[in-house]
Amino acid sequence: MLELQYHSYQYYSYIDLEKLKKILEWDAIGEVNLYENEKTMIYKIDRSKHIRLSDLIELIEIDLIRFHLGQLLLLFKKLLKKVKLMEDQNLEHNYFREDRIWLNLKNQTYFSITYQKIKYQISFTGYQSKFYENLELKGVVDSQKILQIISLIIKRLKKNNIFLNKHRKSNHQIIDNIYEPILQSCQKGQIGDSINCLNTLLTKYSYNYNNQTVSFDDRLIDEYMYSKRKQQKNTIEKQLQKFIAKIDQIPLVTEQFMLEKIKEIRLNLKNWESLQFNDNDETLKYHQMLQIYRNKKNQIQQPAIALITEMVDNICEKQI
Repeated sequence: MLELQYHSYQYYSYIDLEKLKKILEWDAIGEVNLYENEKTMIYKIDRSKHIRLSDLIELIEIDLIRFHLGQLLLLFKKLLKKVKLMEDQNLEHNYFREDRIWLNLKNQTYFSITYQKIKYQISFTGYQSKFYENLELKGVVDSQKILQIISLIIKRLKKNNIFLNKHRKSNHQIIDNIYEPILQSCQKGQIGDSINCLNTLLTKYSYNYNNQTVSFDDRLIDEYMYSKRKQQKNTIEKQLQKFIAKIDQIPLVTEQFMLEKIKEIRLNLKNWESLQFNDNDETLKYHQMLQIYRNKKNQIQQPAIALITEMVDNICEKQI
């Protein structure tokens, strides 16, 4: 994300080790460590080379990064084809969600505050792992879930009047000719129908492979000749990277804190200003967030330890 150099860690449980190993041979991301006794796994993910789908959509919504409509159509197509390949390999995920879908960036490409051509592959995390927030929630068939995710993204974009161009001349046309056909194809519940729909849209609206654009997208010559974003791009990215180097202690807290800073940058960028961080103030804010995290963790951890201890004692008592 914005070529920022830091790592995040993803923790998941799993059910069937042999099936999981087969999946990881086919769909690995980052560094993966398996802990067989605990039936858990940890991903270590380089965030300069990977971005979660959930983060990508949020950065699009706050209008920080530039992302073409043509790139969105291509992203949906890649997601559907990935799930179709899984089905062909008899592999199952069962617990898809936007934060378990990753774009693996290739050839040193990355998302930015200016339009970029992006090369990437799709990877999934969280195979076999129930949602910790609701362990009773049952898994959904992968093909249905990915169609639901695409539908929800389109609905969010519509609701927030996001059409992935600056000029807003074609918003109603984008709704009628792009968003609605995709929603209708997803409602049919068949991946093949949605892939065909996306192929039709890419052809009909003159998808340009070199620029990853369709006819509704901004002209790149206008973007690069007149955008003040280009002038601020390097400054913003250097500021964020310098900041990460100072505060990167607990990846989860660092990630949340950086998202807050990115939102602040976006507000200033909207007014064509470059936000200058005060190192001491921002370090203090980070440590305040870090302390809140530790307090919350302790509040949750103590009852959990007591509950687990009680469960273990009860099992041992029955086995003695």
